[in-house]
Amino acid sequence: MISQDLFDETLLENEEELELSPEEALSETIDQFLSQLGDAATDRTNGGPLSHLVLLHPSSTEGRLLRQHRNQFQISLNALDAFVDVDGSVRLESEDAFDVAVRCLREVGEKCGGSGEVGSALPYLVMIQNSSSIYTLMSFLGVIDPSSLSLDSNHLVLLETVTTLIRVLSTPAAEDDERCHSIRVQVKDLFVPSLGRVVSLSAAYLNLLYRDCGDFDMAEKVLLHLVQLSTVATKACEAAKVAFVQAAIPSVIDLLHGGVSKRGGVVVLASMFVHFSKTAGNSHNNHDNNRRIIEAACILLATLCRYDDFREPSSSSGPIGASGANTSSAHDHAMEFHRAGVETKLIDIAKGVLNDVERYDDGELGTVTKSAAAVLTALRVLAVNDDIIQTMVALGVLPVVTKALELGCKDIDQANNDKERINSPNPRLASAALGLLRNLCGNDEIKTNLCLGSSDPSSPFSTPSSLPHILHAMQLYPSTATVQEHACGTLAAMTLRRPGNARAIIDAGGPRCILAAMKRHDMNSSVQRQGALAVRNIVSRLLRECPEEGDKNKEERAAIRDAFLELGAEDTLRNITGCHQGSVDEAYAALRDLGCTVSLVKFNADDVNQLNQVQRTMMFGEKHNSNFRPVYEDSADLENCVEEAISQFS
Repeated sequence: MISQDLFDETLLENEEELELSPEEALSETIDQFLSQLGDAATDRTNGGPLSHLVLLHPSSTEGRLLRQHRNQFQISLNALDAFVDVDGSVRLESEDAFDVAVRCLREVGEKCGGSGEVGSALPYLVMIQNSSSIYTLMSFLGVIDPSSLSLDSNHLVLLETVTTLIRVLSTPAAEDDERCHSIRVQVKDLFVPSLGRVVSLSAAYLNLLYRDCGDFDMAEKVLLHLVQLSTVATKACEAAKVAFVQAAIPSVIDLLHGGVSKRGGVVVLASMFVHFSKTAGNSHNNHDNNRRIIEAACILLATLCRYDDFREPSSSSGPIGASGANTSSAHDHAMEFHRAGVETKLIDIAKGVLNDVERYDDGELGTVTKSAAAVLTALRVLAVNDDIIQTMVALGVLPVVTKALELGCKDIDQANNDKERINSPNPRLASAALGLLRNLCGNDEIKTNLCLGSSDPSSPFSTPSSLPHILHAMQLYPSTATVQEHACGTLAAMTLRRPGNARAIIDAGGPRCILAAMKRHDMNSSVQRQGALAVRNIVSRLLRECPEEGDKNKEERAAIRDAFLELGAEDTLRNITGCHQGSVDEAYAALRDLGCTVSLVKFNADDVNQLNQVQRTMMFGEKHNSNFRPVYEDSADLENCVEEAISQFS
């Protein structure tokens, strides 16, 4: 790696010996190093292999300031390296050493998180990538032994280590630099072996909160950051998900949970839900930390049970299946958490946090609402088969999801003092409730009760109809894509194999809401796909119940199609939905069932010419050659050519 000193020395030599201006010398030096590295074509705005260097003249004000930042960052990395022995252990033998370690960790975290200079994370990430600093940070996770953790331990160094790792591994929402993201992904793959240590530390801090009494603010804060680090490390990395779930069961874990598991990550998360289910819904004292930990743990569970590693197998460290593609562990992980009885405690937690939402309107971004939405999302990713769905229903999930949807869609709420107040918009809660409803509709009996309602008090499936709330959510949050996607997906699932549900949706005005969502979110392929599925399922199920024979049946079939066609369904499906690769098949099926003339044209990438135009296969008899004469006519030229050809062989 080229050092800043070497670059500056070469720059000044070029300026003096070649008698160049500062700008010319800078350009010459950059070209010189890029040429030596064999990367002369690299975009000079990013610097390529020189990204860790300050590509400004050392005499300029900005150049001097940036060099000070880079130099201080390198000093911090070197200081942290010096605390790590050859065996990977960390030695902090004095209070001064602790202070230096904390200060250096903060320096590294701030620079890699992009908070030091605007848009400047790239050079610092390159310095991390081109050194062994990630292994140094991984070693600092061992600054505290999980087996001897107590309230007297120095938690600050570990907290700063975890915070720094979060900033190194996570991509800020405002960051749009592809190279930054690429480096973070590569560093994340290197971090996978440390997830076992993260699981052990999480168990130790959870045990500390469970056993002792006193001020736990620091312990709760460290546990929260450990869970957040686990989420960041496992997001979009299949190998990391497997490593977390299959970590060894920590010996320090004391809490019991409702099932059996041999997976350390599952045991720790299950025990966490057991512990914090006791405080959910208790609004006395300060429980914001508990709610944040619940939210973070639910987000982690949802990450572990969702497949999002779409990298090429060659660039991913995840398990590779027989087909050569990354193998998803999402279903296996959901089953592991189900066997551990996690959904039991999640439903208890959901009941508590929804009570808080009902009592306190803290808005879409409030701690209470965010924790409630996270719990519903965790329940959603666990509802992967009929057995789990029926277990959730038996545990009382239907009243929970119905209440969540009602709270997310209320316009006016009655306060405790009997004075009316306008509720804050809450699309986050509505979206999470609709997502859970969508998965619960995988069971035919449950989705019928959710759509039509059931008042049988002896049945756990009994619930009032959710259909009015679903349509109200679509009308209340027309610009929220996730609400519209989950709502259309729920309506599509409700009508599958259930023509009675399809009729109820039409009678309630469902077609207008579905098409409004598709027109509003014309560039969102997920909304288009779910909307087209809803149209197709509603129409096809009702047409199947209505034979073609008889004038009355013909009128009924026409009325079913007209419920969508009169609202502009054909134009929407043909010109919006059909233009997305992710929804073209669903658009074709919906148009076909609506009785519209439609054909599906398929072509390969090889069929596209240099002008990005599709080269259709030419059929026999088509006029593609203007000189071709389909009828034989005598021609003197033709006869002469034939005679000349024959004469060559005579």
